[in-house]
Amino acid sequence: MSNFCENELIRRLKAFEHGITIQLDETTDIAGLSILLVIVRYIHGTAGQEDMLLCKSLPTRTTTEEIFNIVNSYFKKHDTISWDLCHQVRTDGEKAMLGKLNGVVARMKYLKLT
Repeated sequence: MSNFCENELIRRLKAFEHGITIQLDETTDIAGLSILLVIVRYIHGTAGQEDMLLCKSLPTRTTTEEIFNIVNSYFKKHDTISWDLCHQVRTDGEKAMLGKLNGVVARMKYLKLT
């Protein structure tokens, strides 16, 4: 069932031409484990949709590099989900996410420009 849902979401995103928004959130669960949540927002038919794209455990000491690599690897795995589709990235405001030169968002912008 989960494979079907993921495949359907990927199919929708690949077919969508108008851009997506992703929300990155690094959170801690009840057991104290760090988790990266990636939520995607897009239009399907005539309605706005919001789906969880990725939920991944993170090491205790999470770096910008690790967060970026997880998201970038997922995009590469589904190679027709292009960074060009990503029109906006939202974060929870953490330094690792927003660093002007080395933050996750800065790296994503760089990939989009190249």
